[in-house]
Amino acid sequence: MKGWFWLFLLLSGSMVSCAPFSKDIMRQVDPTLIFDEIQRNPQPYVGRTVLWGGIIIETTNRDSETYIKVRKTDLDYEKRPMNVDRSAGRFIVRYNGFLDSAIYREGRETTVAGEVAGIEVQPIGNTNYRYPVILAKAIRLWQPPIVYPYYPPWYWGPYPWGYPYPYWYYRPYWW
Repeated sequence: MKGWFWLFLLLSGSMVSCAPFSKDIMRQVDPTLIFDEIQRNPQPYVGRTVLWGGIIIETTNRDSETYIKVRKTDLDYEKRPMNVDRSAGRFIVRYNGFLDSAIYREGRETTVAGEVAGIEVQPIGNTNYRYPVILAKAIRLWQPPIVYPYYPPWYWGPYPWGYPYPYWYYRPYWW
């Protein structure tokens, strides 16, 4: 009976998936494609599937599409953007349908799986920038990470419940 419990626990734990996208989409992704090469010459890569992520810069709704400009970053093991203070460049995501720009707003982390569609040249300041364009198959919008407060060890004193009776309202080393 004990062996069945552990087998059940192992099988149920292995069924839980941490992948942000379906297995079908992940099989289509070509991890050998390099962002810089696609930005320089996208024609050989048109129609191939990439998995890129980063921080949303701007979301624009058009007639039947939503354009999202993303600042590209590296992805971690969960395919979540990491090293958000670094940028590998920018790209545009074209999504066939409406995405609310209040939800897909500036500063949110996103990961996109989609096909390379070409290049779009748009200005950034006084220069023209070549944006690789991705036709989105799947978009994952990440929740902001939870930050737990840290209390240094001296905050609670030598005991887990704080200082004992005479020092409840003041700490002896504060004098």
